[in-house]
Amino acid sequence: LSFARKLVDQRGRVTDADVDHVRRAGYSDGEINEIVANVALSIFTNYFNHGAETEIDFPTAPNP
Repeated sequence: LSFARKLVDQRGRVTDADVDHVRRAGYSDGEINEIVANVALSIFTNYFNHGAETEIDFPTAPNP
């Protein structure tokens, strides 16, 4: 989760050391690519829905 957050906070500009840290945690390069792709997809869909003013047709999640 910290790697995904770092991707967002640093706008995708993670270091080799960041990626190595994820590898040492047991993730393969393919799994790391999936993390990056899912973060990118989430950002894209959020931006698209904000721009398109998509109607929310489900209850909003409570704020913690």
